[in-house]
Amino acid sequence: MPDSAAGSPAEGVDVGAVRPIERPAQAVTKPGPRGNPLWSVPLSALTATQERPIFSASRRPPPRPVAGASVEEVQDAPPPKPVEAPPPLLLVGAVVGERDGIAILVSRIDQKVVRLRQGETLGGWSLTAVQPREVTFKQGDRSEVLALQRPIDPAGAPAAAAPADAKR
Repeated sequence: MPDSAAGSPAEGVDVGAVRPIERPAQAVTKPGPRGNPLWSVPLSALTATQERPIFSASRRPPPRPVAGASVEEVQDAPPPKPVEAPPPLLLVGAVVGERDGIAILVSRIDQKVVRLRQGETLGGWSLTAVQPREVTFKQGDRSEVLALQRPIDPAGAPAAAAPADAKR
């Protein structure tokens, strides 16, 4: 410094009396959440999202549940058991032995031939008895008898007379 400036009042300043320049006080703010900026938005402010849901094809909100008056449920009597149909089988033959019997049947559902021994079960029906012209099936308390059907001659003549007519 030059000597002329030595007598200036700046040299006579007491350092302890100097105060720093005051800056205006900054408002203390809470730091926002990091990551997605929408996290700081409350759900109550997002009314358009609730009114037009993006995962609904019609973009309409689901219907509001209706609170109905509480109604006592009346226990109805159980419905009567439906009358069960007889076994869907047609008897086409029976083999009767000394101890055992076999029924030869045709399924009315798929027209397949079925062979059952006495005591075997098919579709919940158990074959209980085999006679030369009929078989007996049982299901629970119910029993059904299937008889062997006699062949019907389309001309109306007995089956034994057909060969005699053929000779003429």
